[in-house]
Amino acid sequence: MAIPFVPVATQPTAVTVFSDRARITRLGRTMLEAGLRHLTIDNLPLALQPESVRASGRGTARAKLLGVTTHLEHFSETPAQAARDLEQRIQSAEDTDAGLLAQSSVVEKEQRYLDGLAAQSEMWARGLALRNRLPQEQAEIFEYVSSRSRALQAEQLELGRQRRELAKTLDQMRRELKDLTSARPRKRYLAVIELEVSAPGDFELELTYVVTGAGWQPLYDLRLTDVDLEISYLAQVMQDTGEDWPGVTLTLSTARPSLSLALPELEPWYIRPRPPVVQPPARAKSSRPPVAPVPAARMAADEAPNWAASAARPEALEAFEAEVATVSEAGASLTYRLAGSAQVPGNHEPRKVTVATVRLKPDLTYVTAPKLESVCYRRAEVKNDSAYSLLPGGAQLFEGDEYLGATRLEFVAPGQTFELALGADERLRVERELLARDVDKAFILGDRRRIRYGFGITLENLRDAAQLVVVRDQIPVPRDEQIKVRIESADPKPAEQSELGLLEWKLTLDKGTKRTIRFDFSVEHPRAMDVIGLL
Repeated sequence: MAIPFVPVATQPTAVTVFSDRARITRLGRTMLEAGLRHLTIDNLPLALQPESVRASGRGTARAKLLGVTTHLEHFSETPAQAARDLEQRIQSAEDTDAGLLAQSSVVEKEQRYLDGLAAQSEMWARGLALRNRLPQEQAEIFEYVSSRSRALQAEQLELGRQRRELAKTLDQMRRELKDLTSARPRKRYLAVIELEVSAPGDFELELTYVVTGAGWQPLYDLRLTDVDLEISYLAQVMQDTGEDWPGVTLTLSTARPSLSLALPELEPWYIRPRPPVVQPPARAKSSRPPVAPVPAARMAADEAPNWAASAARPEALEAFEAEVATVSEAGASLTYRLAGSAQVPGNHEPRKVTVATVRLKPDLTYVTAPKLESVCYRRAEVKNDSAYSLLPGGAQLFEGDEYLGATRLEFVAPGQTFELALGADERLRVERELLARDVDKAFILGDRRRIRYGFGITLENLRDAAQLVVVRDQIPVPRDEQIKVRIESADPKPAEQSELGLLEWKLTLDKGTKRTIRFDFSVEHPRAMDVIGLL
């Protein structure tokens, strides 16, 4: 006795999206009778990984799972309803175009007949000469031919216009169909779940599987206000599996399944002496012509480089509140379960969803390097006091409603501090000038030369409150031990000085005040040495 097949209608209810794939959960209900049963779920996407399919169930029926298998089904028509509807519309448009073409052919034939009739001028002249026709009759015939020709020309132009518009519509529909059929080809997977039912009843079937062609990436809107930095944490979800996800519970995961199960292994690192270069023995001159090189196509297969193998490796009117995701930690990865349901089409159309809205307290300072540019830049140092890890992604930066530009966030863990550049502020002015450059006369008769330099940096605060400014400058770094560079004086003294000659001051400027930094240094070198890089 053949085991009956029981089709089960299911739909996606939950999706976990990883960076390069997704895990789908489908649910369906059916009534089961006692005995062996094969439950079938059809129309599964071609992006499905067969080895990932799992089944489970619950209900009033008592059943034991015997196995799960998958098969490819082939169709004469595209199984997706949207693609089938589009194919029918294309066929209807093609039929309409064929009708217009037939009408155009009839008009052309009638026009050729009228042209032939109008060409018989000799016959009309003979009729007038023999007085077989009156001039009025001839005029009526010519008027008919002329008016009918104008009407046929207008009809032909209208038919041409209609065909051009129809061609544009057909081209658009064919491109849409190509996009649909590339994601929804004429073959799909069928899952068969083998059950042994010992007690009949209602049964809810759950099927899970992993698909490729799906992923998500973080996006951010950063809005600086007078009191805080508001971070809108967004996720852009895309998938071209050919399977729509209507109203699913969406979870975003930072796990990378393709990498998490393989540990890196180092191969031995071999070194050896370079082999000596062997010079070929000198040949005696010969009168024979040189031998042509062997074409590359005739190289032996074991001598030719395997290029193929190496290439294969490889602005809203009203403010609204967005629901935030529930964050959880699983092993080395994070998951964000979005509140509510999400709609994600299967045609690679990006869909943005909100993960969270976070408000953090920024610490605003100004940074300037007037040697490079006479501009003060604002900088925000922000501590991530939220429960969310900020993943690497693009960010759009705003101050209030003013757009400042695009930036990028690197990974920021909870509790970690990160920096944001907020652009230039013309209300803090900075100017750097060379105040002194002279040769030390005490060395003029010796074999060494010393040059003294003095620089001044003037800062002015035109804002309505005191501001902290970080000023950066530098002194030269010698690349020869005979060159000596020393700081002679600095007022005020720099807060930091690195081994590479970088200087940094941290100054607090009161409202409407000016402040000047002066630093002097000397460069000493042998008189005969030509030093490059100096002013």
